[in-house]
Amino acid sequence: MQIYYNSQSKIQEVHQCEGILIPDMQKGRSDIRFSSDDCYGGMHCGTTMDIWLNERWVSTRIEMDSRGWFLVGVQAESLWGQRGRIP
Repeated sequence: MQIYYNSQSKIQEVHQCEGILIPDMQKGRSDIRFSSDDCYGGMHCGTTMDIWLNERWVSTRIEMDSRGWFLVGVQAESLWGQRGRIP
């Protein structure tokens, strides 16, 4: 959990959920598995997230084209199994 102060000096909590990118074959979407029984629920094109890459968090978004799902600006051999977090 991160805590930020907004322009009115009120504390605002920002929760980020971290998990592993997986394919959801039933829905034809990408998903993030947070635990053995908890998933994000299916990501759509344009969903923003951070990916753990080369020992740091990298901001990206997920997209799909005729070849399948990919992360914008991220060179990864495979999406599936990547550690990711979303707000």
